[in-house]
Order: sequence, then structure tokens, then C-alpha cells
Amino acid sequence: MDNNKCLLIYGFNQDEKEKLEKIKEEEGLGKIIEITDTMTSMTVRNLIDGLHLEVLAKALPQEKVILFNNLSDKELEASIKSIRGSVGGHPIFAIVTPTSIEWTFADLLEHLIEEREFFRNRQK
Repeated sequence: MDNNKCLLIYGFNQDEKEKLEKIKEEEGLGKIIEITDTMTSMTVRNLIDGLHLEVLAKALPQEKVILFNNLSDKELEASIKSIRGSVGGHPIFAIVTPTSIEWTFADLLEHLIEEREFFRNRQK
């Protein structure tokens, strides 16, 4: 997925962001791109490419999200394990795909929440 190895994060507080930064350094995960409320209408591709167009903030659910771009399976497995051990709550983890890279972050988040709820309901 483009050669930009990175984590795109949304919804984390300062303490959690510092923990993620430490994990990124330890695991060699490229850069961290923080998605702010005024960036949620941008496509994932534009976020990865570094375009930070500030637009009107869209009200989104209070979720913690980490999108992984261009990580190997080994890096992905190690980073998820480290993140789960360091950051509280249950963040949504997702991999940037050829389809999702063209979506706005807001649309992707909505889809990820729907997907999570679908799987939760199936487990009942």
C-alpha cells in the first residue's frame, strides 16, 4: 500500500499517544499520523500522503482507531500485541486496503464500527 509505512491514529489522549510513539520507536513502525476531528472528511490516501486539509469537523463516535499501512505480518502482529498491552480500552485495529485507502476516514470509521457490531452480535 504505497511505500509509506505508518500508523494512522484517532481518538487517543496525550498519554496514550506517548505510549504509541514509544511502541512505534521500539518496533520500527515508520511514522504516526494523528487524525484530528477537522481531518475526518479527508481520504485515507490524502492522510497518508501528508495532505492535512483542515475542514469542518464532522461529529464522529468517540472511538480509538489505529490504521496500519504497509506493515509486514510480523510487524503487525508484534505492534498489536504491544499496543494491547500498553493502551487501555479496546481500540479498533484495521489495515489500510486498496479499497479503504480511497474512503474518507469518517466513512471508514462508520464501516469499521458496523463490522465490529456485526461480529459481536454473531458471537452471542
